Amino acid sequence: MYYEVSTQKSARLQKVFVRVEQGTGNFTYLGDINNNGIADENEFEPALLDGDFIQVTLPTDELFPVIDLKTSTRWKINFSELVDKNTVIGKIISPLSSETLWRIEENSRDLNYANIYLLKLSTFQNENTTIRGSNYIQQDIFIFENDQELSFRLRFTQRKALNEFSSGFERYYNREQSIRVKFKMIKEVSNQTDFVNLIDNVSAPVNSNRIREINSNNLISEFSYRPDKNIEVGFRIKAGRSEDTHPLTPTVIDLNSQLLRFNLSFLGTGRLRIEIERSELLSNTTENFIPYELTNGNQIGKNYFWRLNFDYRLSSFLQTTISYDGRVQGSGNRVIHTARAEARAYF
Repeated sequence: MYYEVSTQKSARLQKVFVRVEQGTGNFTYLGDINNNGIADENEFEPALLDGDFIQVTLPTDELFPVIDLKTSTRWKINFSELVDKNTVIGKIISPLSSETLWRIEENSRDLNYANIYLLKLSTFQNENTTIRGSNYIQQDIFIFENDQELSFRLRFTQRKALNEFSSGFERYYNREQSIRVKFKMIKEVSNQTDFVNLIDNVSAPVNSNRIREINSNNLISEFSYRPDKNIEVGFRIKAGRSEDTHPLTPTVIDLNSQLLRFNLSFLGTGRLRIEIERSELLSNTTENFIPYELTNGNQIGKNYFWRLNFDYRLSSFLQTTISYDGRVQGSGNRVIHTARAEARAYF
């Protein structure tokens, strides 16, 4: 268990976008959409690969006395150590284990410090007092957790948050419900399959482009083949549907993707990794604004990626790295190639 609370002075936050070298940022500037001569916050859009701006959160000049709370608790339970495995109930319960995480953060102007000290949650994330606050819970239930032949994981996570910026309040609600199945088909072949239901909602000022109400369902299945301890071949397929119900006409994105990878290890001195990925997104409309989170930065249509990473230690003092990424996103777009090479010497 962890508990930390302090009183201090804090400022309301504002978002500032700073230009960086293209390809190193995670935002792009769309231009002066409202023709006011100012680069407003809603004129920047998240970018997966070619961003030339980064977002920096800076405090404003006015300071407020605040109380800051950070607390969390984590519980791990192995039922096999609590019951007699020779009994009927023991045989049923012993394969189960669970892990629980609960984390709360609150930065508040509430003058009644007892509300924060004593964790009166009904007073948290209040627009009249909260500068930033978050309430996150994660619950995992495992069946045969450490069994290499067959295991299951049931997961539930939920996060509620409130942040106050100079432009207004933003509320976040995220929830994930998923089930994971891992099993070994034969000695050399294993599979991991996940079904994930995700809700991602953000409410913000009316002129913000971050408002969204996304509900998505995805099925991911990945096969791994190890003919030798130094060689692995993997194949992953993913299919799903995401729907943003915020627009008057909801935006629906259907996704299907395939990934093939190859890993080769060199007896502890290096590794070669090659990946080829195809991802196709189909949309029911071209009129709506599509949030970055709805497509994970990919373009509507077919997206292709190929990657190569090679790490090798020439000696205990010399390390080399080579990486190459290629991609083409959507129809009609050009192919982008990015290559890097690095050598590090240690003295």
